[in-house]
Amino acid sequence: MTISERAKNILRSLLSGEALSRAEIQKVTGQTRINTIRELKRLADKGYVTVSGQARATVYRITEKARRLNLWDVEAYLSLEPDKRRARFASFEPKLLQSVEGIIDSVYVVIENAAYKRQTAGDSLTARKDLERFVIELSWKSSKIEGNTYSLLDTERLIREAKEAPGHDHSEAIMILNHKKAFDYIWQHQRAFKKLVISGVEEIHRLMVTGLNVPFGLRNTPVGITGTVYVPPASQIELASYLRDIIDLINRLKKPLEKALACLVLIPYLQPFADGNKRTSRLLANAVLLAHGYPPLSYRSVDEQAYKGALILFYEQGALANFRDLFLEQLKESALGYYFPTATSFLKTDKGGKKGAKT
Repeated sequence: MTISERAKNILRSLLSGEALSRAEIQKVTGQTRINTIRELKRLADKGYVTVSGQARATVYRITEKARRLNLWDVEAYLSLEPDKRRARFASFEPKLLQSVEGIIDSVYVVIENAAYKRQTAGDSLTARKDLERFVIELSWKSSKIEGNTYSLLDTERLIREAKEAPGHDHSEAIMILNHKKAFDYIWQHQRAFKKLVISGVEEIHRLMVTGLNVPFGLRNTPVGITGTVYVPPASQIELASYLRDIIDLINRLKKPLEKALACLVLIPYLQPFADGNKRTSRLLANAVLLAHGYPPLSYRSVDEQAYKGALILFYEQGALANFRDLFLEQLKESALGYYFPTATSFLKTDKGGKKGAKT
């Protein structure tokens, strides 16, 4: 639902969960008294804020319904220096893990023809060629998100002909080929990812970082994340505990799309490994999607800064809607853009939220 920028500003001021008076909201947002009163009434009517108290004791709180709205402009947010963004969180907050549940509750439909093509493709030559194209595009774009400078054509030549591009570090080729190896693994072991286990997550990480001078297993040193004030946990004991919590949460979630979204966001949030966390999260999410009959994502059209910015918004503000929207857009593109050599269908939801996806 579309809401005004003034309304978004008010909702952002309430994201901490604290109840604020109209005067306090006005001070935080810098809006006029009459505009604040008008927007608060509209937000209350739409169920985005709750009102309690009377007269000067009246206070407003944000609702869970409003937390699912996309309230931030990623580009504008990233234009600010990290120290000037007024981050709500600078360290790991366990309660944010639960924010994935219920975040996908709207009607998302892809044309029936996309699912039909996928179901009738079988093991045709076209489907096998499309699967190869998918692997090339995934390996290229996922690596590019991490700063890899191979072009799409360089990546195609590397995967198909085993020819490295001149002028590039050998590690870039390894990164790309590791994507192919990891995807081959999850493709061959789709059923194994119906329920996640730590060993499965660690195996994907191992495949992603082999040959890149990155230690396997949980890290035992602190890490920082470029471009954000957020600092992940440093203790290996904490990492092990929180990783178990994340895996337990993913296994409890009912919706496969929320399971995949949780992989994409919560693994980088925790940063359990010394390096390769986002790459691992993307392959793990694809494993979960495949296990539940959904198409994997190649991210071929995603903007790298938008991807990273949406993660930073979650780290610093606990805002997940930007990444959810990015995820769903990529899912639609994958459903429409590839034939896969197995019967796979895309999410179909009616207004009651009942899924019709087949496996």
